[in-house]
Amino acid sequence: MNCTCFLVKPGHNEGWLIEGGRRDMGPYHSRDLALQVAVSECLAMRRAGRPARVRVDDRDGEAIVKRCLCASFGR
Repeated sequence: MNCTCFLVKPGHNEGWLIEGGRRDMGPYHSRDLALQVAVSECLAMRRAGRPARVRVDDRDGEAIVKRCLCASFGR
């Protein structure tokens, strides 16, 4: 099973976009808001039993944050 990546990246003109899952989302006014939405989507996938991860890129396309939620969670 492949890991689904939710990528938070700057928009073309303004705002922040999320790519991943079944649809693209945004633009959002801030990177923090876009990241919050991406993490929520990622956790929803994880609760459904599918592996997922989050990545945040800066304006140069460099990854500044990577978090994988593919590992099993204990209760």
